[in-house]
Amino acid sequence: MEGPRRRRRRRPRPGAAAPEPAAAVVDTPRGVQATAQRLLRVALAAAYGMASRLEHLPRWSDLWMRADTMEKRPGRWVLRLRGFVAGLPVESVVRAELEPGRTVRWRQAHGTFLHYAAQFEVEPAEDGTRVRYTVELDPGINLLDLPSAQRVAVQEAERTLDRMKWSAERELVAEEVRLMKSRPAGQEVKEVHAEAQLQPSQESELEAAPPPADELAERAPGRGSRRRRRRKRRRASATQAAAGGT
Repeated sequence: MEGPRRRRRRRPRPGAAAPEPAAAVVDTPRGVQATAQRLLRVALAAAYGMASRLEHLPRWSDLWMRADTMEKRPGRWVLRLRGFVAGLPVESVVRAELEPGRTVRWRQAHGTFLHYAAQFEVEPAEDGTRVRYTVELDPGINLLDLPSAQRVAVQEAERTLDRMKWSAERELVAEEVRLMKSRPAGQEVKEVHAEAQLQPSQESELEAAPPPADELAERAPGRGSRRRRRRKRRRASATQAAAGGT
């Protein structure tokens, strides 16, 4: 019997962007902690604006489906988050603190979980803004063991940042796709104009250029031309002699 086939690892294409690192998982005394990061090709103000609007967290989150504002003050926020874990409804009332342009962190005051906290961190990068998302979770549910809690935390961190990145860059990606579609037609037009501009100059160069050496050798008189003349003379004399004999 043949053994199981091994899957070949795909080599990265030259020039392709490096893949983002996987979420880091750490076991803590209060459950698990997962951290993921993504590079968003937008300005820091735009990335922080997305992270700081916690009422829109259900748009990106894989854990929460609804966010209701209970209290909002400058730099502080109280929200009620509702969602599902392992098919069970969960709820968490969190207190959020904002550091403008840097960090958005929130922690559970009371709710279904034994412990829940998370934070967004934004920092400028060479090609945009790097966003880091950290989730701390201790479900306290008998149906969830430690590996299951780790999967929940990793999925929350990874998928949330993936959705944020897609939403932040969709206009940029749409513009790149439009340019890629229009680029071949533009290049063809430029090439046609370039050929039209080069044709007159190329024709003048061809007219001014001397003939090649092979043509000059054929045109120049030599032994071959003399032999042809002799043959013509012999043929002419032979025809005359034949005519006189008749």
